[in-house]
Amino acid sequence: MLNNIKNFLYEPKSKIGWVHGLLACLFAAICSNLMMTIVTASISGDFAQRIIPPMILTPILVSIFGIWFLFSNSMINFLKKVFFSIILLSVFLIIILKVV
Repeated sequence: MLNNIKNFLYEPKSKIGWVHGLLACLFAAICSNLMMTIVTASISGDFAQRIIPPMILTPILVSIFGIWFLFSNSMINFLKKVFFSIILLSVFLIIILKVV
């Protein structure tokens, strides 16, 4: 059983499966939300000035993150990209919120 999981994670994929696609969409939305939270926290001004840029940039970032996640060669590379980007964005968010 462990060999099957290891083969699934490390095997290069020539096609994008439904699990890979759904996970890419989910994590792309999470990463873009984290990034726009960082942008909102770092912008000074009233509510309208802080909320308009994230409203415009979030769909663009979802597409960029989704394509970046989908072009992973294997599931292990996909998972590495996802977890490192989420951890990095979370650390930046914590730093921004502590500083401001």
